[in-house]
Order: sequence, then C-alpha cells, then structure tokens
Amino acid sequence: METKKTLLLVATPGNGKSTSLALGSWLGRGLEARGGSVETRLLYPVFGEEERRRELLDLAMNVDLLLLAFPLYIDHLPAPLVLFLEELHTRRQEAAATPGAAVAAIVNCGFPETMQCQVAADIVRRFAETSGFRSLGCLIMGMGGFVSGRALDRTGRLMRGQRQALEEAAAALAEGKEIPAAVLERFGRPLMPRWLYTLFVNHHFKRTARRCGASAHLADRPFA
Repeated sequence: METKKTLLLVATPGNGKSTSLALGSWLGRGLEARGGSVETRLLYPVFGEEERRRELLDLAMNVDLLLLAFPLYIDHLPAPLVLFLEELHTRRQEAAATPGAAVAAIVNCGFPETMQCQVAADIVRRFAETSGFRSLGCLIMGMGGFVSGRALDRTGRLMRGQRQALEEAAAALAEGKEIPAAVLERFGRPLMPRWLYTLFVNHHFKRTARRCGASAHLADRPFA
C-alpha cells in the first residue's frame, strides 16, 4: 500500500525552529519527492484550543501515514502528545478510520546515548498496535542537541549518515513498508565521540546562561 497522504505531527515546545521539525521535514521532503503529499502541523500551538485540536484529530483520522516527530521528555513522549494520542485512540475505537493507516516516528534526545529513546519508541509501537495502525518503525537518535533546530543541510559531514538514513526511510515509507533495521541502526549512530559532544553541549549551555543573565547561578543548589 503506497503512502499518498502523510500528516507530520511535530510535538515540541519550539514553535519555530526545533530539532524535531528539522528531522521530520527532511523525511517529509523525501516522501514528497516520491509523489506523496505531506502536511506539517505543530501540536503545541493548537493543544489548548479545542476546535483546532478537533480539526487536527479529524486530519489524523484520514491519512495514510501519521508521522510523529518529538523530543524525549523523561524517557517518555511529551505530555501534550500523550493526551493527543489518547484522544486519537478513542476516536479510532469509536469510528471508521482510514483502513491500512500507519504510524512511524522520529525521536531525538539531548543525551549522548541513542538507547535513551528506546522506551519512547516502544510506547509509539504499542500505541499503533492498540489503535489499529500498522507500525512502520521508529527512528531514534541521541546527541540531538548538535542539530539545535538547524536545517539538516547545514549540519555538515557529521549528520551525513542520518540524512541518508532519512532518505532511505522515506523510500520505504512511501511504499507503505516498514523502515529496515539497517536504516534504524544507521540513524542512531553517534554523531561524534561522547567527550566531544559533552564539551559542545556544556559550551552551549554556558553560552545560553550568559545570554539569560544566569551565569552566576549555575552552581546554585536551592533544594540542598
């Protein structure tokens, strides 16, 4: 079954630039290049507005592929996404949904280890199974802080393997097939040595603290 209509649902507080949006958009362009249509929606701006949320649920009920892109939150999906998927699950139990519809996901985290995202991937797969979707796989990666919302064509050689993995994932999803295990493995490979990523993240964190006037409080222990 070919994937003709995709909803890319980005569940991150960053309404403009985000790593989740950058990763999802790259895969989405791959689907469009293979003849599919992709509609991208940000979940957070509509979550508190009932009418817009209902409209988004209606859309999710009538696509060939629901593609979720989100960051890890304490080993889990972001809370608004959990609640949205619970509502979608109920709808699919109560009403006729698009037959053969599928779910796939892209999860990233700021930790160095890709394995930190595995629980979230398992949750997405379980949601698909219990909601009548076909589960086509979950791309997971650590070191997401390196992307920091940049378009992937601006991330250089370090993201070359991940860009290729997203292209290959798009080829599989466009045909309604599960993402191959080799593609999932390539996407999850470390971008750089762990010590280098830690150095990069610490530098970024301290620079952000300076910009926010919080440098003097980095060692505070208010609950000690």
